[in-house]
Amino acid sequence: MNMLSGMLGGLFDKEKATFDTIQSTLEDVAEELGCDYKDFFITIKATDEKFAMRFDIFRTDSGKPVRVREITLKEILNIEEE
Repeated sequence: MNMLSGMLGGLFDKEKATFDTIQSTLEDVAEELGCDYKDFFITIKATDEKFAMRFDIFRTDSGKPVRVREITLKEILNIEEE
């Protein structure tokens, strides 16, 4: 039972870390755009058969989505570009 508890604890820690990372990114994007949470969204799209991903920021303008820019995984994970 102790091993199972450790595994479940690790899973919840990963889930919290992932949630915190995504939440922080959303806050950063809202600040960058100077808008509220209601005024933008981020999409994740597979770009090939190996499921490479592309992330795009959209802002809503009169209820219509307008693409602002791509956001990289490094930006989301807060990894400095080399």
